[in-house]
Amino acid sequence: MKITALIENTSARGLPTEHGLSLFVETAEHKFLFDMGQTDLFERNAETLGIALSKVDFAVLSHGHYDHGGGLNTFLALNDHAPVYMSRYAFEPHYNGTEKNIGLDQGIEAKS
Repeated sequence: MKITALIENTSARGLPTEHGLSLFVETAEHKFLFDMGQTDLFERNAETLGIALSKVDFAVLSHGHYDHGGGLNTFLALNDHAPVYMSRYAFEPHYNGTEKNIGLDQGIEAKS
């Protein structure tokens, strides 16, 4: 198994970073994406690293926070065949305390 960090808070390779997470995982049988960061930066970093996200077999969204699923719309535009596995609660409202919405864009729910 090989795991490549596309998004993390730091980068040893000098890639652009952002708060959030996106991992590209390769096994003998599958290629999959675990989370999509908060923007399309995971896609740009994948391209820099020579990773074709259009060939991903499936994606997993760990939970419904913007810094893990904000790039979901970008992934859906890049890959029209990979199922995306997520909790049925992923698109419910998520707040940091009582005021700051840290959830996913509700407009993406219909596409996923």
